Amino acid sequence: MKAFWLINLGLFQLAWWSAAWLTQSASYIIAGLIILHCLLSPCVRADLRLMALLPLGLLVDGALIALGAFRGVDSAFPLWLALLWVIFLMSLNHSLRLLSGLGLPWLMLIGAFGGAGSYWAGLSLGALATPLSDLNFWLVTAPVWAVLLPLLVWGQGKVSAPQASKLTG
Repeated sequence: MKAFWLINLGLFQLAWWSAAWLTQSASYIIAGLIILHCLLSPCVRADLRLMALLPLGLLVDGALIALGAFRGVDSAFPLWLALLWVIFLMSLNHSLRLLSGLGLPWLMLIGAFGGAGSYWAGLSLGALATPLSDLNFWLVTAPVWAVLLPLLVWGQGKVSAPQASKLTG
């Protein structure tokens, strides 16, 4: 299904907005969206292989929480945040696939503003809380995401490489 990237984009956006607006129900909604993604994906095995990158995302968020950059409103590390990582990683094979063709400076810039901006928007909508000023929040999270996004894109390439070689070989 060539248009699956659009479906993935919609599912990821639904997951993000449910996390931002419906935090108490978000875990159920995002879990359902992940299941729907797996049912519809033309390459579910490749998507599931990306879960090898999940510990990195959870570790980074765990470190940011431990450092006090942010926390969940109801718990330090909300389940919906872990589930959001799952659908985000799956998006690297679909709606975010174009990132794999970008150079390091672009990935760093997109990570710094897009990644950190996503958390900042979550703070603004009340899904997350922080004791930091806006400036200090950006000074902490933007450099982290400037490194993290390129690592995730590189990791996606490494995790996907064995499958690509099977297809061409």
